[in-house]
Amino acid sequence: MSFTKYIHQSFLEDPFHSLNVPIYPSSVFLFSDIEELINFVSKKEKKRFEYSRYGNPTNRNLELLITALEHTEDACLFSSGMSACTIPILAILEKGDHVVITSDMYLKTFDFYRKILKKYGIECSIVFPEIKHIINALQKNTKIVFTEFPTNPFYYVIDLETLSNVLKQKSILLIIDSTLASPVNCNPFLYGADLVIHSLTKYFSGQNDLIGGVVTGKKILVEKIREFNGYLGAILTAEVSYVLLRSIKTMPLRVNIQNQKALEIARFLEKHPKIHQVYYPLLESHPNFSLAKKYLKGGGCLLTIELKGNFESLKTFCNSLKIFKIGPSFASAESLIDPPYIMSHWDVPDEERQQMNIKETTVRISIGLEDTDDLISDLDQALSKI
Repeated sequence: MSFTKYIHQSFLEDPFHSLNVPIYPSSVFLFSDIEELINFVSKKEKKRFEYSRYGNPTNRNLELLITALEHTEDACLFSSGMSACTIPILAILEKGDHVVITSDMYLKTFDFYRKILKKYGIECSIVFPEIKHIINALQKNTKIVFTEFPTNPFYYVIDLETLSNVLKQKSILLIIDSTLASPVNCNPFLYGADLVIHSLTKYFSGQNDLIGGVVTGKKILVEKIREFNGYLGAILTAEVSYVLLRSIKTMPLRVNIQNQKALEIARFLEKHPKIHQVYYPLLESHPNFSLAKKYLKGGGCLLTIELKGNFESLKTFCNSLKIFKIGPSFASAESLIDPPYIMSHWDVPDEERQQMNIKETTVRISIGLEDTDDLISDLDQALSKI
């Protein structure tokens, strides 16, 4: 793959020709006279800035870089990945509209669709992440299909091209949360997605030191979302954008290494006698392996395992790990484990947890940048304690 576009990041004219994109820690951008102000407000395509809630030069460089990486038309930054998932939906949908989502999904996003949207008179259908189920759930008032790619935490892979072709014939938007893939592993816009969402906290940062989100895709949609966010104000600061611009330079290196490590560790765990099942999209045993091979350049840093045993087995395993730390999130240099039964689904009713396939023995694993042999050794010794 090409690393060049991740490194050369300056898109706006800089009078000082700085190698790195400068930080503009200003809320206000001044006008020299009234004529300049009139010229600014009368232009539809604004080339400069007024107030940082509507745009900032540092942020704009990051938006243009992400647009280039995802091969899209425009991008809009948000203060978190969660706001990037929710605000576009509120900007696009109206009372009486219908949306289809898939059942395997980050819990907070899932709850937003099934619990929050109904307060605004928006209907939601939840289906298994498979194209036939999505198509069967479409209604006359369906405006959006939303799914993750791959899904979290079982890494189902939708047939993007086929689905997007069906939806375009019906004038239905396809929105993809591609956080688990990153632009290194897939560009959903090239396969027909209208909007692509990322939590910048994950692969883009890679350091677990910031929170941010982005929506990128068709310009007409991004402009509508940007205008809507002008009312809500879920903006990213220039300082955070600068850190992201710095981290993105190494993203393809980090992601490719994590792709290799995660696949090797997934294959090791799949053969381990203490493991009941391993979920990783590029394992031949995954039900969507053929689709994953078609769409993904790599499987990413995440894999999910189901231990043999019970809740005590889970506690023993997690407490016995030495390199892996217990914590949410993923894609950092440090390897993490997340038992979703406890971490995210503790207050979810048992019946709902079962429908989501979240068991007492389920563990999501984020593979970091440590030596693969050390990570395998740590997992092996912890499994031996069960």
